[in-house]
Amino acid sequence: MKKIIFLPNGHGEDQVAAEILKLLPNTLDITVLPLVGDGKIFDSLPVKVIGPRKIMPSGGFSARNLWTLPLDLYSGLFGTLREQWKILEENRGKFDLAVGIGDLVPLLACKKIKSPFVFVGVNKSDYYHTFSYSYTPWEKWLLKSAVKVYARDRVTAEHLKVEYAGNPLMDTIGIPGLLYREQEVKRVVGFLPGTREADVPKNLEDFERIVKVLQQLDRNFKFLIALKQPKLLVGPTPFEVRPFADVIYGSDIVIGLSGTGNEQAAGLGKPIVAFPGRGAQYNRRFARAQQELLDGALALVERDPKKVADEAWEILTDQGRYNYMSREGKLRMGEAGAIPKISRDIVKLLS
Repeated sequence: MKKIIFLPNGHGEDQVAAEILKLLPNTLDITVLPLVGDGKIFDSLPVKVIGPRKIMPSGGFSARNLWTLPLDLYSGLFGTLREQWKILEENRGKFDLAVGIGDLVPLLACKKIKSPFVFVGVNKSDYYHTFSYSYTPWEKWLLKSAVKVYARDRVTAEHLKVEYAGNPLMDTIGIPGLLYREQEVKRVVGFLPGTREADVPKNLEDFERIVKVLQQLDRNFKFLIALKQPKLLVGPTPFEVRPFADVIYGSDIVIGLSGTGNEQAAGLGKPIVAFPGRGAQYNRRFARAQQELLDGALALVERDPKKVADEAWEILTDQGRYNYMSREGKLRMGEAGAIPKISRDIVKLLS
């Protein structure tokens, strides 16, 4: 029986890994080492999950916000990394194939485990101008030893001279439920508070202030929100909590403080309005980098409820600008279809 190990590096990367795993034959002996977070998404799949499976206070975003690094260190970051490194060392050469998903960390893990490896680059892109968000010279050097590399967009693939099969993130959105719009509802605004639990309460406070301004502009709004913990909404709320896929498919525009979520919404043609949040995930540096990635699909404004609401209103009432942002998002994110292709290629490599 062929043995394969997956090495994903975060929330979006875990989703990509899980969707690939669902398409692989059950004749494979599959192991997953989540390099960030607890990897709960893999518990329902017929795979062996190894490693410390520990969630750090930063939620894996300490590289974006160094202020949270001391919290991670205090919570045992070095110990977690040491344990992961030891596991990789103990399993050197024991797998027929390794699959790294993410950025530099899984790339280094693939090198450490000393098995032939495939790399799925879901984070880095040549659309970025901010240093380290695009591939660095040492990452390009490491990629040369992979048996197969998949870039997330055509521009990056052409530059690296690697394969482009579509954007894996566009395969992990999920299928929306029954979507309908009440007759009196003219516009639907979706809100994405991000995946870092410590940031969500602050983001909800900002969202509620934005909603109050939007309601002054038009009473016939509907507000959807993707929220894993609905109990955080206290008392009467303007938000309707729906699954993530429902929110981004069912909204006309998205106000988001999310990394992958904002990108996926843009890929569906939804204009994005964002602002630097007060938490570790969607800070000013990351917000600017995401604007580089999504370009005209994302309107970045200051963290001011009126400015955010006014920007959303302007986009919704300007059909020309709305259509432009929609086209830009689809162009920058690319199409779905990568995960089925990657799954088939993995099977071929193991045959």
